[in-house]
Amino acid sequence: MKWTLIFIAFFGLIACKTSKKQLTTNEDTSKTSLYSEKKLISLLDSIGKLNPESWTKKLSFIVNSTLNNPSNLTIKLNSSDFQELRATAKKGELDLSFAKKIFPKLELDSSLIENLTDNKLPIGFYSFDKNENDFEEFAISIGYGGLSWENDVYFFKADKIIAKHQVFHRYGLELNHFKNEHNQTVIYYKVNYGSGSGTWWNQLNFYRYNNDSFLPTLTEIKNINLQFPWSIRPYWIESTIINTKPLKLKFVFNNQFTDTLGNQIEFINDSIEITYDFDKQKEVYIPNFTNSNLSLLKLQTYFIANNELLFVNTYYDLLKKEINGNNQLKRKAILIYLNELKNKIDK
Repeated sequence: MKWTLIFIAFFGLIACKTSKKQLTTNEDTSKTSLYSEKKLISLLDSIGKLNPESWTKKLSFIVNSTLNNPSNLTIKLNSSDFQELRATAKKGELDLSFAKKIFPKLELDSSLIENLTDNKLPIGFYSFDKNENDFEEFAISIGYGGLSWENDVYFFKADKIIAKHQVFHRYGLELNHFKNEHNQTVIYYKVNYGSGSGTWWNQLNFYRYNNDSFLPTLTEIKNINLQFPWSIRPYWIESTIINTKPLKLKFVFNNQFTDTLGNQIEFINDSIEITYDFDKQKEVYIPNFTNSNLSLLKLQTYFIANNELLFVNTYYDLLKKEINGNNQLKRKAILIYLNELKNKIDK
């Protein structure tokens, strides 16, 4: 429940700011100042010279704090409780009294408790073994994974509960897994940072079994969408896992600007594959951006956050090239974007 409130508050704050800006523009367009081309290019140059470190730290914190938040546990079930769990887990429900006994910090919504049938608690069973009857590495989610917006998930190593995650997924819990190069089981699932009309943000969070530990390993964009009129820069990005040894993701992404008639002018439309190397010392996946046109900063420009300055800073060379180029349609669209940005900064 805690992460539900955090996500709603975070996304709601962004939406409120955007809606307020749009409302002001619709009510009184005279409040939008028109700046000279010289001032707009000066703005572009000044932003291009800034150090992006403070922006990327704040944006990294948003996703890393969620990745690193889950609780690690060291709870060993006694033999009889573990045998009962093995016998009943795949049935999709547990006796409520038994669930309260074995699951630490079990939190149940009053609506879920009121609608229990025969005092049976609905659960989801996820096996990460070749044979699901082995019960060596598995997880159990609490509640209806397809109907609720979030679920508590307990991760097991045989008869030990080693982690509890609160997963805010909104559209259904999905736990996926693969074996990495070191024959360790890697689990990943989708986290929803917000959704609405013409906008959404989903991350993939990766965790890794390491003996009796369950360790955060990577967080990466799954898909993000923000469209006009909710943004002065419509954009979209989506990733797909195309390999696991080594881990490789394919990103497809685009950015657009809007002209005076509301037409979308394409600025970026590309796709690229990124390999993630496993750092043995840090024990996390590190993206390898060598010889690619992506970077951590460029990926963060797709976060639904206050990141337009980071976008201009990161894509400064390309923006400058297009302004100095011969494509007048794209040039004018960029100047309109910079004019909107300067109005936003000055307010």
